[in-house]
Amino acid sequence: MNPDPPKRVAVTGLGIITSIGKSITSFREALFNGKCGIGPISLFETEGFPARSAAQVSNENLETDFEPKEIKRLSRCDLLGLTAAGEAISDCRINFEEYNEGTIGVILGAGAGGMLSWERYRRALWTKKAKPRPSSLLFSSSCSLTDLIASRYKLTGTRATISTACSSSANAIGYGFDLIRSGIHDVVVTGGSESLSEVTFAGFNSLRLVDPLHCRPFDKDRNGLSLGEGAAILMLEEYRHAENRGATVYAEILGYAINSDAFHMTSPDPEAKGMARVMEKALEASMIRPDEVDYVNAHGTGTKMNDKIETMAIKKVFGETGAKNLAVSATKSMVGHCLGAGGAIEAIATVLSLDSQIIPPTIHLENPDPECDLDFVPNAARPGKINIALSNSFAFGGNNTAIVFKRNQAQEKAEGLK
Repeated sequence: MNPDPPKRVAVTGLGIITSIGKSITSFREALFNGKCGIGPISLFETEGFPARSAAQVSNENLETDFEPKEIKRLSRCDLLGLTAAGEAISDCRINFEEYNEGTIGVILGAGAGGMLSWERYRRALWTKKAKPRPSSLLFSSSCSLTDLIASRYKLTGTRATISTACSSSANAIGYGFDLIRSGIHDVVVTGGSESLSEVTFAGFNSLRLVDPLHCRPFDKDRNGLSLGEGAAILMLEEYRHAENRGATVYAEILGYAINSDAFHMTSPDPEAKGMARVMEKALEASMIRPDEVDYVNAHGTGTKMNDKIETMAIKKVFGETGAKNLAVSATKSMVGHCLGAGGAIEAIATVLSLDSQIIPPTIHLENPDPECDLDFVPNAARPGKINIALSNSFAFGGNNTAIVFKRNQAQEKAEGLK
């Protein structure tokens, strides 16, 4: 008796909030218009730091959807995540009450979580300028958003929070994919959230990894990353299940891979072996040849080492000629490096590229680095036929993840009939 084939996994709902957009509609427009969300920070004092800018979400965009009591009680990271989750669940047009108990999972990636709440509590305690509220620390852990979403929507299936630095939410998407692929769940809420905090800002500044101006991936004059914040939530669903209920399918996830450089805490393997291998394994798991890939959403941090080595890795996987025929771009040039949420934000950018058939740009790319000599779609988006796309997330500690997305076949067929 032959075993049942693996389930197919569709993306049927999207929700996002970043410095360039509070919704999928506004984010899509800003993404393809090359809007920069990097600017001054107002969340905390930055005087004395070499770099003083980041991609901060405006408070007006964040706080309008919550009661004052929630704003005081919940961490900024959780407010961001709940905003994105609400949009994704609404976009999915799914009624959770129709599902049996324990059948919907929640898998999120996390970074510093509610660190900003801890910092504000500690400052108030030390300065005695205000009476700190212990209740502000209740939802400050990195796993609290996962718990809040599960509780708010009564989701009692698999629940997990993954923390692998900058690849956390990409890994969460991979785990959600596995849960559906194996038949454990029909629906999984996945993605991640991250808020700016003084600890992460000071840490990256102390490592001299922050560009005082703004993130300039693959530019010869690049001088580091720009930190960012935001949240992105994807609704994953078994493909036939989605079709049967008439859901909108934005794209299909074909496969993914995870590996480790096992090289250094902050630097990537200089021979690009880990980055190349994870892309190769993701394509292999998806049964996709390198020459079938049309677009790569690069990790593209804007640091001297990362951009050079990611370029090397892409050439290793696709070959010198094949790599130069690829469109490659870096979303971080617009939204900054959103750490624990970065993989999910870039996954949504990749899905929107497939859905819109538009390749987003790498902005601030004015003086191309000769060692980064691929088609990085400088400064302006362009239309392109994109059927298969790869989204890369490469984290501290050499935690590498690559996810393969495919354009929705039904949409492609419908357009072919026009």
